[in-house]
Amino acid sequence: MSDNWIMIVPKLSEHIPSEANAKATLELLERMMPDADEIEIIQNEHVQFFDCGANFETVSCTRCNADIDVDWWGEAMSLDYDEKAGFQLNEYRLPCCSSSAALNLLNYSFHQAFGRFALSAMNPNIGKLSDDVVKKIEAALVCDVSVVYRHI
Repeated sequence: MSDNWIMIVPKLSEHIPSEANAKATLELLERMMPDADEIEIIQNEHVQFFDCGANFETVSCTRCNADIDVDWWGEAMSLDYDEKAGFQLNEYRLPCCSSSAALNLLNYSFHQAFGRFALSAMNPNIGKLSDDVVKKIEAALVCDVSVVYRHI
């Protein structure tokens, strides 16, 4: 059997919401997703990668929109990650048009995110979040967020 997650990650990768805002948003998600197997706060000392699992399709350039070779991207991910300090989000010269960008600024299909904080709902059984729901979550967290739909 497969599992699905909805992960809410602040758009600014270093941002960690206040404890009160995180708890209020967790309670909001618990009300919105009563059938979820688990809803939790994930907080790390360093920037981590929140992937979409089997939903992953492509990575593309934000400048020229060309697809980026997955092998090149994997190598860049390995170079950027430090065992003790997490992802550094350094800029890399892209193979498509030679522009430079950090890994968190590339276009991912399905969306993926980098951050130190996330709210994660396992098997929430609600489908895609509406724009209105995302706005409520952003208001509760007091920051803009990315939504990652993970399937494993």
